[in-house]
Amino acid sequence: MKYIPALFSLLFFTSCNFSIVNMGIIGIIAMFALMLLLFALMFFLIIRRKKQGEKSLVKFNNDVYLALNKLSTPQQKVNMLNTLIERINNDEKYKKDTDWRDKVLVKIYMHQAVVYYQMGDEMQTLNVCTKIIELDPEDSMPYYNRGSIYSNMGMYEKALQDLNRTIELAPDYAGAYNNRGSVHEKMEHYQEALSDFDQAISIEDSPIAHYNRGNTYYELGEYNKSLNDYHIALEKLGDSDQSNLRKEVEASIKIVNDRLL
Repeated sequence: MKYIPALFSLLFFTSCNFSIVNMGIIGIIAMFALMLLLFALMFFLIIRRKKQGEKSLVKFNNDVYLALNKLSTPQQKVNMLNTLIERINNDEKYKKDTDWRDKVLVKIYMHQAVVYYQMGDEMQTLNVCTKIIELDPEDSMPYYNRGSIYSNMGMYEKALQDLNRTIELAPDYAGAYNNRGSVHEKMEHYQEALSDFDQAISIEDSPIAHYNRGNTYYELGEYNKSLNDYHIALEKLGDSDQSNLRKEVEASIKIVNDRLL
């Protein structure tokens, strides 16, 4: 792209030597045609560089994933990722292109969040999600993951803030509505919870959303509606391997049936 400014300067300096009147209509058309051509060329080069960058990121992400799979313990994986983060932050080439550096770091932090989550370290997972959000505030998933962790920790107001942001960025993501509904249910905001579960079911008719809505109906004393959702959840589970959820649904059905006797 280095030659583009030179072409522009040639065009502008040449145009200063005579007036637009002397150029004539053909000259004016030719000038604008050349300008359009240059803009098109710039756009093409930018797009090509972006695509090459995206391919590089995908390859880098895959390489990190394969390297992590060769390590036997979670702590070894954490150490590898921390070393990688340190090298990138200290590399002079990355310091000259901070946008690219941040994109690379986001990929590493995503792997790090998964490792910490698998280790059961919610606090570290939370911290890594926050780092990802700082680097890429338009990505919905770190908000969703952090909001889910806040919910597990009983920090419901913070959970709602993150899940609200998730839905702003990804309004068709059923999981966000389902999780926000669960937070509302824990806060005894039952109507808000029902509204979120309804939305989750309309997007993705999953057994967990029916089960959660059934729980909310139960809290409201609407046992028939609760029982209906539990049966739908059980039917949708079918032969799936979600044995823990099936046990919870079956236990809930028994409790409601006992209530209705």
